[in-house]
Amino acid sequence: MAPEITLLQQINASLSSVPDSAMRSLLLAEKVQGLTARQAAELLQAIVLGASRDKGDYCLLLDALNVPLLATRLGNPFMSEIYSVAQVEGFEELTGILSRPEASRSADQEPEPQDDLPAGVRIARAKKLRGPQLVRMFADTDPRVIRAVLQNPSLTESDVLKLCSRRPAFAAVQQEVMKSRKWIARYAVKKALIFNPYSPTELGLKLVHFLMLQDLRLVADSLDLHPAIRDVARQKIKDSEQSLPSCSINHERGGV
Repeated sequence: MAPEITLLQQINASLSSVPDSAMRSLLLAEKVQGLTARQAAELLQAIVLGASRDKGDYCLLLDALNVPLLATRLGNPFMSEIYSVAQVEGFEELTGILSRPEASRSADQEPEPQDDLPAGVRIARAKKLRGPQLVRMFADTDPRVIRAVLQNPSLTESDVLKLCSRRPAFAAVQQEVMKSRKWIARYAVKKALIFNPYSPTELGLKLVHFLMLQDLRLVADSLDLHPAIRDVARQKIKDSEQSLPSCSINHERGGV
């Protein structure tokens, strides 16, 4: 049984007025905290499926679905209950996200400062630099610096695609792109993140729901990507072929 639409409406109304991504995730965790494991599983599955159909309200909710934060707030035993319900009910999309598999590839070492400048100075520079100097800031592995780079008004989509495609990449940096409402709304940015095997698998399991059919096929065939992401892509291809002709896929994609 799907959760009552009024509950989804109430949660979305609460989150839509909050501009900060981290705060939206916290508010969603608080809402889930008051539910039973079954109610929580049904709610989260409805969010994932709604977002896969490009419904704007659900996209905002999916962006707020932060599994590590949920585990911290709800506790691992309750998260295990939610996962068990999802498995029993066949909520494959939700179980994929909750399983939190490791990225296909990971950097061999911990991020290190890129230069001797204090983080505060690098953040200030990231907000003001332009052109090649700004692009060189992509090498910084401090997520606070990357957040400032993404807010720089001179940054272009081409620049962001270079950032998303960097290999090796650190999870914290990729997550900053995911949190940027301006840039994650771009279809090309979603695609670049998914096809980077260094991106967190949890991130890919969210974004795969926004891909067009031809890109889902590329994901399904890519040996570079995590099997969990490829499995979701294959299932979405199967569902699409059973219900809709490929020409009906909407080429206009909204934000997460």
